Amino acid sequence: MEQEQEQEQPDRIADGLSIMHALARALGTRYSERTPQWTDLGFPVIDRGRHAIFPLAVAPVREAGAPVGGGRLSEMRDGLRRSCVHHFGGDDFHAEMELDAEEGYGRKLADAGAVVTGPPWQCLWGIQRFAVVLAHGVGHEGAVETLALHVVPMDWVRYRPLNAGTKREAARHRRILGERDAADAVWSWPLDAPDA
Repeated sequence: MEQEQEQEQPDRIADGLSIMHALARALGTRYSERTPQWTDLGFPVIDRGRHAIFPLAVAPVREAGAPVGGGRLSEMRDGLRRSCVHHFGGDDFHAEMELDAEEGYGRKLADAGAVVTGPPWQCLWGIQRFAVVLAHGVGHEGAVETLALHVVPMDWVRYRPLNAGTKREAARHRRILGERDAADAVWSWPLDAPDA
């Protein structure tokens, strides 16, 4: 009986608020075109070059047919969302934005099993050229739910043309869409060993 309860508890991997503060220090100190070395932040990370996924927790799904978004990690997700609003936006100004589940990176997350909990279904915070997305998901097999921070280029979620209408801007937009569409939003724990 005690072993069953132990197995049902979420496996906390990293502290989301600590990661957010580290990202704010690393990304927000100065505007740079360089993508940081994600592993230098000192947290478990899935480094995918231009974007990264910071795993926060995993837990077995309570039971098949349980309400979507009502899993073991929903309380952790909601607490982190409130803390991020407090530290990175709040009161009369909110730094968080909504991410649409029907298009762009939101669609990638939905396809990867993100839990849609109602508007804003996913919160994201902008730090210079990057967006940090709090993503709560359930694997396609339905056995495990996950919580992670996805750090992606801001253009993947909020495209802002530099010189609208030019050929160069059209090419830039195609490149951004190609990078975003090729991105992999799926992850599992424990992390797979890097290919040798």
